[in-house]
Amino acid sequence: MSVPPTLHHVTSADGTRLALERVTDGPRPLVTFAGGPTGRAVWAATARALDGRFAVWLADRRGKGDSGDTPPYSFDREHEDLRAVAIWFDGEAVLAAHSSAAVCLLGAAAGGLPASALVVYEPPWPLPGRDDPTEALDAMDARLAAGDPEGALEIGLVRLVGMPPPAVAGMKQAPGWAERVANAHTWSREGRELERLAEGTDALRDVRLRAVLLLGEQSPEHLRRSTHAVAEALPDATVVDLPGQGHAALQTAPDLVADVLLRHL
Repeated sequence: MSVPPTLHHVTSADGTRLALERVTDGPRPLVTFAGGPTGRAVWAATARALDGRFAVWLADRRGKGDSGDTPPYSFDREHEDLRAVAIWFDGEAVLAAHSSAAVCLLGAAAGGLPASALVVYEPPWPLPGRDDPTEALDAMDARLAAGDPEGALEIGLVRLVGMPPPAVAGMKQAPGWAERVANAHTWSREGRELERLAEGTDALRDVRLRAVLLLGEQSPEHLRRSTHAVAEALPDATVVDLPGQGHAALQTAPDLVADVLLRHL
């Protein structure tokens, strides 16, 4: 029942064109957003497993892939992007986001977002006592300025996400590494915006959408803590553990992620 990939563009409030690629067919629309330096294809394997149940659209966030980019960058503009996409689907779509994209999705939802439900995979939401990322972000920017986006990416994976170096070495051999390197320049600016966010989850108590939160059993402790804190703040949230998985289950266990979505949406 799969459909030929179809690329569309939605225009955000500041005129930025956002790319959406439809890859499956089904009675319910589901739009995915990738975190950090990843592009829309990171959700593709999960999407294939949802064919027939969801019409899945893979979105490129601003500055990545086939989407445009209008300075200055801010999470507020990403919130506007999400609202533009949600409105394009007449509020009927499930919106699913990973990592930093999940932070943007939650921020947009706190301001009012027309959607049928949210899927939130390990948002690094700022909590009291969080580690100061400034040194790591400065190191990433220094590598970018030196023309070494791969080095910047490695720093982010180890020092921001908390991945062990052997896991990063494995990622370098997997499909999608070149795309991450190409998007590395967008990651540190997202980190700067995360750094500016106020600590705590009070703003999330205004979210009125049902949310399914995905949490890797082996994910770094700071992501497990932030996911549970977000779930406690949301009025209608379910946390689903991904056994044996970490922050990269979209690549390592896409069928498991798809099964969770089928059971909980």
